[in-house]
Amino acid sequence: MLELQEIVLCIIAGLLAGIINTLAGSGSIITLSLLTFLGLPTNIANGTNRIGLFFQSAGSTFKFYQQRELILSHRLGLLTLSVSGAIFGVMVASRLPEDHFQSILGGVFCVLFLIVLFEPHKHLKHIEKFSKLMPLIMAGIGFYAGFIQVGAGVFMLAVMHVVWGKSYTSLNPLKVFIILLINIIALVGYGLVNQIHWEFGLLLAIGQLIGGLVGVRLNNLKGKIEPFLKMLILGIILISILRFWHLI
Repeated sequence: MLELQEIVLCIIAGLLAGIINTLAGSGSIITLSLLTFLGLPTNIANGTNRIGLFFQSAGSTFKFYQQRELILSHRLGLLTLSVSGAIFGVMVASRLPEDHFQSILGGVFCVLFLIVLFEPHKHLKHIEKFSKLMPLIMAGIGFYAGFIQVGAGVFMLAVMHVVWGKSYTSLNPLKVFIILLINIIALVGYGLVNQIHWEFGLLLAIGQLIGGLVGVRLNNLKGKIEPFLKMLILGIILISILRFWHLI
């Protein structure tokens, strides 16, 4: 039986993550960190995190579709490669020992700290010649998203912006839909090997579903709230790194 404090924390964390994931990405930093602080092993936290991601991306995708912002024409190849990469990512992650997975997650969070702090993806410019590398890159991002997910949305937006030259706001609906497909795969894969805590996951899902819908409405106002979200994420990353490497 879950305690009231755990229930409230999961819903609040899910709400924040849903907003952040819909606006750009890296909301899983919040939910993964919370799940590990609640005592879940990192590999089970990784699987549990996918429940909320599924509901949040499903809600956001539906909202973007209603607003006619989701355009999938000529994107079948991109979707196929991303999902294919995710399948292999889930297979690898689900077979790793928990201590190895925790060490990898600590390293990933270090990289994410630098990405969130310096935001190198925002300084990228449209380079059409990278279009030939896009299939390989998107398959790699799909693998990463299936493996861990954290920050995958940021990487997707950066690649699509460089290749297509479109704004991050206009690319958000496609990114959210790809994340939805990847997490359907992840839910099935991690569920089959019992790496999901369903109670925590469903509570996060409640918050993330609401947060995803709120994020869609805030999509055109993201510049005004980004500084606050950035400071929040940086603080959580630092605390999580210390925990993953047993420094606290």
